[in-house]
Amino acid sequence: MKLNRTVERTIKMLELLSKEKSGLTVKEITEIMKIPKTSAYDILETLAHLEMLEKNPGELNFYKIGLKSFQIGNSYSRNREIFKIIDKPLQDLAEKTGKTIFYAVENSGEIVYISKHESEKAIITTSGVGSTNPMYCTSLGKAILAFLSPEEIKKLISMQSFEKKTSYTLSKEELIQELQEIKKRGYAIDNREVEEHMLCIGAPIFDFKKDVVGAISISGFFSEDRDIEAESKELLKTSTEISRKLGY
Repeated sequence: MKLNRTVERTIKMLELLSKEKSGLTVKEITEIMKIPKTSAYDILETLAHLEMLEKNPGELNFYKIGLKSFQIGNSYSRNREIFKIIDKPLQDLAEKTGKTIFYAVENSGEIVYISKHESEKAIITTSGVGSTNPMYCTSLGKAILAFLSPEEIKKLISMQSFEKKTSYTLSKEELIQELQEIKKRGYAIDNREVEEHMLCIGAPIFDFKKDVVGAISISGFFSEDRDIEAESKELLKTSTEISRKLGY
């Protein structure tokens, strides 16, 4: 396998600086890594611009690990921890309801399915781990949107296409109005808004800072006999349990 030399140097540089509390100068880095000064400087300046490194201006220009590096590294441990937390509650919810349970997060105006749990009775769903859907027409997306700040809601709504996927898909105005109701009752409903035959119920997940970090949903066929009230109670029990384990 052929490695990209610049990428390899960048990773090694980050590893080196992560061990140096006081930071290092370009000269010190080039001497340790045995690479040309011009190559090192270009990488360091790019990383500083991207906030992966902090640059302390002065005669020597010390470089230290930046906030963005911390956030990326921290997200790994945080995401691994949340899988441990959500796994059993979501599988229990799947068995209790006989339906498919999802956990998803927001990314660039879409929801990304992070985890999927199914009971033996669950129907086959088209969405899989790693796939995406718009926020405006999914219970997961609407559950997240409803509990964000007005500024964040406005920003994310501006990113939505509001394509009419079915005859039940909400317009922008209808969605804004529905978000208020979702916040009052604590959960969102996708009533055939993405697929004509599917009805999903979603509830938000909060962390210790009281920020919404994702949402979970119960996904199943639409039916007049679906007991949304009973399902939503079970969903809210599970979302509350997970949120509490995250420090909420």
